[in-house]
Amino acid sequence: MSVPALLPFAAVAVLLAAVATDLLACARGRAPTRHDLLVAGAGIAAALLVATGLSIGAPPLAGEFLAAWGSAFAVTVDLVVVLVVLTHQVPDARRLVVLAIGASALTRIVLAATGVAGVGWTSALFGLLVLVAAWWLFRSGETGLPHAGALSLGAVPAAVALGAFAVSATGGGPVVVLCANLIALLGAVRLVRLTARLCARASDASVGFSALLVFLGVKSLVSGLSGHGPAHDAGVTVLSLGMALLVAALMVITAVRAER
Repeated sequence: MSVPALLPFAAVAVLLAAVATDLLACARGRAPTRHDLLVAGAGIAAALLVATGLSIGAPPLAGEFLAAWGSAFAVTVDLVVVLVVLTHQVPDARRLVVLAIGASALTRIVLAATGVAGVGWTSALFGLLVLVAAWWLFRSGETGLPHAGALSLGAVPAAVALGAFAVSATGGGPVVVLCANLIALLGAVRLVRLTARLCARASDASVGFSALLVFLGVKSLVSGLSGHGPAHDAGVTVLSLGMALLVAALMVITAVRAER
């Protein structure tokens, strides 16, 4: 086997090691929290660097990878939102979040390697459950996010479902899809931690997260009822990330004003 033929397998091996190392570090509590944002940002930087490198030798492959990573990252942001809601104030939430992210990673690896079965009905059911959770969250009327309670049991199943959606939403060859999804998961646990800390400081966190859950639930429900999984084109990806960034910006502004 030639060196160029080995490069995709080497890339997958490096990314698997990076994701596993990040999960183990977060599970053991050895990752300094001041580095959370840097590690989460490193995943984005790595995706852009890979796309830039591919554009030099294979521009079509670079576009395919970038589109796959954008879709996978949008689903990862949805996963972060769901995990923050389901694990808020849960004892030993750190390990539950690591377990959920690990389950999502394993789902993406298996489905990218073996092919994806139809996820239409799964998407519709998931969307319905998310809408119910959004209604519960909106009615809580508490400052910040309420204690998830028994709902925290849904963290791992939700992560598995979103892992399946992430693979089904991306196009391209198995190696491209797998690499895109692994890079999208880098720093995901840290994003959950950062968002949870922000929620503790924002008085209207429940309203903001209700809006995000409604958006996610409607998107999944409509995709499922249409008979296919939650496929992402560029417009859906930009809209998903834009919604998350808008709510995050409003929560930061609220938190800063509340401290003054």
